Amino acid sequence: MIDTMGDSMVKNRTVAIFVAICLIVGTVPFALGATSQTSSSTSNTVYISALDVGAPKETANQEYVKITNKGTKAVSMKGWKITDKGAKHTYKFSSSYTLKAKSTVTLYTGKGKNTATKLYWGRVAHVWNNEGDTAYLYNAQGKLVSSKTVKVK
Repeated sequence: MIDTMGDSMVKNRTVAIFVAICLIVGTVPFALGATSQTSSSTSNTVYISALDVGAPKETANQEYVKITNKGTKAVSMKGWKITDKGAKHTYKFSSSYTLKAKSTVTLYTGKGKNTATKLYWGRVAHVWNNEGDTAYLYNAQGKLVSSKTVKVK
């Protein structure tokens, strides 16, 4: 006579032990077929490294925000955006822009010709408040990954 009850209990115990080991090691999602997402790791390597809010009577290109990629891999900025406090102004990165590894791009408020290290918002009016402001950087999933506040005395 075949002991199906015993086989069933052995299988259940095996599955329970496997799940317990996965929980301890932290690999249950991967054991079940999930894949890791790199957006959070790239989000941690890309940040706002500087914000210059300009001064009265300066041109729009004298105010800027710098975004730095301290990581070892280039990051596609497709879907990423920069906003000011209150989200009154929003800059959306072009779908073709990639921030190279270990590099910084400067986003100027005014007009100019975009390059790998200089981007232009294309505005005539100023974005950043001269008394101080905050720049916010959001990734393609809409998650805030960095902010920089400048207060001018």
